Amino acid sequence: MNKLAELFNAAVSPADYVKAYCKRLAEVLERLDAERTAQVIAAIERVAEEDKTLFLIANGGSAATASHWVNDLCPNTYVEGKKPYRVMCLTDNVASVTAIANDASYDDIFAYQLRVNMRPGDTVLALSVSGNSENVVRGVEYANAHGAFTIGFSGFEGGRLAKTAKLTLHVPTTRDEYGPVEDMFTILCHVIVGYISMKRGRLLSH
Repeated sequence: MNKLAELFNAAVSPADYVKAYCKRLAEVLERLDAERTAQVIAAIERVAEEDKTLFLIANGGSAATASHWVNDLCPNTYVEGKKPYRVMCLTDNVASVTAIANDASYDDIFAYQLRVNMRPGDTVLALSVSGNSENVVRGVEYANAHGAFTIGFSGFEGGRLAKTAKLTLHVPTTRDEYGPVEDMFTILCHVIVGYISMKRGRLLSH
């Protein structure tokens, strides 16, 4: 079953589809494991507490969300007197990504960069809608083998990422629900980083 196709075929107007999509997104988010999400918050808090680096890896729309994490977690949680976050999204340097893809393999764009930048004790957060992106899985495997803590976010059936990362957040969806899964990734960013920011004393108002 493809859920979005089902909603589209049942919709009698654009407005009807919008309402159906939002209702479906609410169903997807209702499946989110709050206790597991709290474990992710604790893991990310340790990054700053232990003076480590958080690396984010993802493709496509999920890579845009990974960049969003850098913006929200790095400067926006800064509070004078508290340890700051060091955060890197490994798709943000287009020159490096294309060089590695051209000279080695696109499947290695994350593992190669982690080999250069990552240190034991760092954390890698991987986002993959299907959980089966080869470059994401290879990056997580490299991180696991070299002393990093790994977190994986995935949809669909969870894929290889759900079995490879040390801490996983998996929200089951049908295989055409790229939008709802990527929506989930962005919402997780806002929930997790918002909580961390406010706990550090930085309220989200100007």
